[in-house]
Amino acid sequence: GPAGLSAALRAKELGLHYLLLDQDQPGGTILQYPRRKLVLVQPVKLPLYGFLKKGEYSKEGLLEIWKSLIQDQKIKLLSGHKLLGITGQLGNFNIETSSGPVTAARVVLALGRRGTPRKLGIPGEELSKVMYKLLDAETYKNKKLLVVGGGDSAIEAAQGLAHQEGNEVTVSYRKENFFRLKARNETNIEKAISDKLLNVIFNSSPVKIEEDIVTLKTPDSTLELENDFVFIFAGGELPFPLLNSIGIEFGKKIEAMN
Repeated sequence: GPAGLSAALRAKELGLHYLLLDQDQPGGTILQYPRRKLVLVQPVKLPLYGFLKKGEYSKEGLLEIWKSLIQDQKIKLLSGHKLLGITGQLGNFNIETSSGPVTAARVVLALGRRGTPRKLGIPGEELSKVMYKLLDAETYKNKKLLVVGGGDSAIEAAQGLAHQEGNEVTVSYRKENFFRLKARNETNIEKAISDKLLNVIFNSSPVKIEEDIVTLKTPDSTLELENDFVFIFAGGELPFPLLNSIGIEFGKKIEAMN
């Protein structure tokens, strides 16, 4: 992802021996964005590149920058190598990967916040019609679609799907209103609701998914919706067991020392 690539660029800039490992392809979370999605970028300076000068980039534009940097700077990148564990100590670490061991004096973990998509744990979630990301809204037309979630990713996916020909889009969100959305997404979803471009059912959660139907539970009733595809945006789960095995602790209260 952007953080890992920046660390590799900085290591090369300093003349250090380094290796960049990734279980996926270059791009990190950006790879999961819908096609042509606009990405808001804070002013940031990339080592050996300079400032990202624009406030917005398309998904494809940012990925092209990463690809060019990797090629032009000849970044030592190994894709498809999943981290399995780290042992040792400062100056002598042993890194276990899905493709074999690696040794290093220091390790930078740039895993991001996305993690593995969080599942709902409901009957029917294993069906092929259930997805946890939307890469191209234009591939869905004349469909009955359910989007689960109330964050920016869910809202952007719902709007992208609602703008395709013949789609009937419903958003199911477990809370009574949307919270902490980006200003642009908040404005867009309010307009989409007002224009009846899509339907939102607050205080609802899916309880069962079938081939042609999705069942939602609300405080007052149970609803059955005709459905072709379900998109779940319930956040991600970080690999806590792996991180704990490395020695990274979570949830402990740290008292300040006088």
